[in-house]
Amino acid sequence: MIPGAPIVVIEGVRARDGAGEAGRPRGSLVGATAALGPGVHAVLGAPEDGTLALAELLAGRAAPLAGRVLVAGREPSRSAAARARIGVLAAAPELPDGASVAASMSVALRARGAPSSSAAALLEPLGVAPLLGRRKASLSFAEARAVELSLALGVPQPLLICLVEPFADVAVPSPEPVRERLRALAAGGACVVLITSSTADARALADRIHVLDRGVIARTEPGDGDRLAGVPSAAAPGAARPEVELHVLLHERAPDAPGARALAAALASAPAVRACAWEQGPLDASSTLRIRAADREAAALAILDAAAREDVTLAAIASPAPSMHDVRAATALHVAAVRPRRPFGAPTAGGAPLPGAPPHGPVAVAAFGAPALPGPALSDPLPGPAPLDPLPGPAPSDPPPGPSPVGTLPAAPGDAAAGGQTGADPPLADGSPRPPETGRHDAR
Repeated sequence: MIPGAPIVVIEGVRARDGAGEAGRPRGSLVGATAALGPGVHAVLGAPEDGTLALAELLAGRAAPLAGRVLVAGREPSRSAAARARIGVLAAAPELPDGASVAASMSVALRARGAPSSSAAALLEPLGVAPLLGRRKASLSFAEARAVELSLALGVPQPLLICLVEPFADVAVPSPEPVRERLRALAAGGACVVLITSSTADARALADRIHVLDRGVIARTEPGDGDRLAGVPSAAAPGAARPEVELHVLLHERAPDAPGARALAAALASAPAVRACAWEQGPLDASSTLRIRAADREAAALAILDAAAREDVTLAAIASPAPSMHDVRAATALHVAAVRPRRPFGAPTAGGAPLPGAPPHGPVAVAAFGAPALPGPALSDPLPGPAPLDPLPGPAPSDPPPGPSPVGTLPAAPGDAAAGGQTGADPPLADGSPRPPETGRHDAR
């Protein structure tokens, strides 16, 4: 392969899965476009967004209805040489026929040209070696997926590792060996694609997070996921800055000792805090505060300062992962923001379609260490990928571009189950702080 070229190229792809009842589609792709290089990529979405259809295409088990999917310059659905260097964990177990796990793995290993004696060496790092002596029919759903995950991670000289929910319904004692192996494969030049609906898994491991929304890759964010539930600051000039949320865990020491209520009251006058909700815990237990603010670091400093003044014992300050509901809401705003505005009735040339619309052009190109692709015109040549190399793995690509400006997470909906909410209200006319009130007050 050409150094720096993308390993996986998806161009204007339309496809459907067969995961619904009686083989009917559950999700589809309607013009997905991406260029993925070496590293760990998370494709964040639900089956209804087309995640399972994407997994079938990358594994080479289906061909797109339109568009192109290439792995190292070859179509995986037509190239056995490409599929031999792709590790796959499907949504449902697909172990080869065999009376025992050892026999099933032997079939899979012979198909890739590896000795069957290496089965135990594949299972041992994940802590599932005892499964080797089991009958295949006796395996649970999660145990069968653990065996298939071991096979996927053991592909020789891998170009692509495509895993569907590798940390859910997989019977491994600990996920850490899986994470370590995936990081090692990515460092060795492989393209690792995690297809998941878990924002926590995506943020914890991925170098890039690609949000698949109703059949298109609508946006790409850095691996830390700070902007997953936020929109670009330039999206709506003059609009209020989106908010971040912090969860504060503190210890309730005694009936007369300051606790969650005292800390919430102290934060009511902090300029860095927009709103605060608390849930009081029993004595000798923990209470929780939810803080909404415009800036994470400024809010954390305000929390520490208020805790020191009130003599409150803090246990932790954390930033929760956004939910898929948050990501979907932010993605709708993001797509609306990046679409060029045009007068009513004007032609749509050059504009990106909304997710789910016919693919007149890509909404976003999810590039990682690779140049952006042109539009999905099938007559145009693809940039970069060269024919499959016989032996050495892909050369690492250039380092990814720096992260975009950090965005924010929306506040969690709903009030605290027990406790109250207070906002950062301005002081009274005489300059004294405004006393805390129950209910909901947002200082804008």
